[in-house]
Amino acid sequence: MKDKWVGATVAAVLLFLYVFWIATFYPALKPNMSMYDDMLSNPTFQALLGEQVATMGTFVGFMTMEVFSYMGLVLGAYIIFMAASFAAGEIEQKSSELLLSLPVRRESLIISRFTAMLPFIALIVLAELAAIYAGGRYIGEDSSIRWFAYAMLFMGFFLVAVGAMALLISSLMSDGRKAALVSLGILLGMFLVENIGSMVTSIDWARSLSLFHYVRLTSIVMNHEVVWRNAGILLVITVVCLVLAVIVFRQRDINVT
Repeated sequence: MKDKWVGATVAAVLLFLYVFWIATFYPALKPNMSMYDDMLSNPTFQALLGEQVATMGTFVGFMTMEVFSYMGLVLGAYIIFMAASFAAGEIEQKSSELLLSLPVRRESLIISRFTAMLPFIALIVLAELAAIYAGGRYIGEDSSIRWFAYAMLFMGFFLVAVGAMALLISSLMSDGRKAALVSLGILLGMFLVENIGSMVTSIDWARSLSLFHYVRLTSIVMNHEVVWRNAGILLVITVVCLVLAVIVFRQRDINVT
């Protein structure tokens, strides 16, 4: 667990520096933002970014597009690799044998692994929020930090749901890398379904199956629309995945020598 704290701290520092660095570009790029807005209206970019497209003529819009258009996918992948190592990874590395030989209930192991992820997610989310605020202050722009704070709160709900989903898949498998790749494939599929589904009406129904559908960060920051029902749906998905992970891991046949 100490190694994971070191890794999460390094990731949070790198994320802070990256987002802060992106913010410092805005003054130089501001005169040409109309060109970027024209580019984002291209159907190809809209297929990749979905309906969550904001004008980049303001610092808030610039940061929303530069940070939020892909960050859910990136941070979700990071959480997936962390969660995959908890159950399947421990079985693969035989460290689960030692844990299961102790008088510890299997459901306690899954729940403890899930709760261990929460501080890491909080650290990453706070680092990104701090970078947006610091970047805005550094270049003298209003960052509307209140609405970015709401957006990052929803990002936290989203990452918790992704972690629970990855933990469920990890509980089903005995190879940490395969569990991570399967979870990553599902996350990428949900990302594409949400973005392409916003433009193709025939698959619009499938968007409700994507976790990204409930994280409308651009609407929160740009339109000040906070839909708490979406947060509730993400929490329900988290609880369902966590309960299923406990049931699956408790009923699995894991050899203990």
